[in-house]
Amino acid sequence: MSSTSGPKIDRWLMGTDEATIDDKGRILVVKKKRETLGDNFVLTVGQTGCLIAYPESVWAGIVEDIFSHESINAGTEQFTRITLGEAEGENKFDAQGRFVVPQRLRVAGRLKDKVMLVGCGNRMEIWAKAEHEAYKASPDTYGLERRLTFEKAYRQMKGQ
Repeated sequence: MSSTSGPKIDRWLMGTDEATIDDKGRILVVKKKRETLGDNFVLTVGQTGCLIAYPESVWAGIVEDIFSHESINAGTEQFTRITLGEAEGENKFDAQGRFVVPQRLRVAGRLKDKVMLVGCGNRMEIWAKAEHEAYKASPDTYGLERRLTFEKAYRQMKGQ
């Protein structure tokens, strides 16, 4: 879903941190990642089924790319549903450096107890720890059906 072009960010999201999601859906994020995500970041469900947090500037580039294609295009319609339809904007950190993952996204990402926060350059992936381990064990086949759906819609949208 993310492209190689788009808005530049001052810092890259890097490294992997283990965190805990509490019963209110809050996750504490290390300062470097918080600063890079900034205020009003966007959460959505990614190609593999993990959650993805995008800095607002990166998200704006993704949305701009989507709307540069004809809305009547079947790929654009599908890609919009699975990208924008699952997104939640205006996420903020509280004074302790936590943010709340909305319930529907906690369910979608299978988030319970231990989570992994993976810096991936222009985005931060949020994985249930067990799902992250399953992905690392079989990266080529993990979430394959969902990935193929994303890729098909993206190719159709791009006219490929």
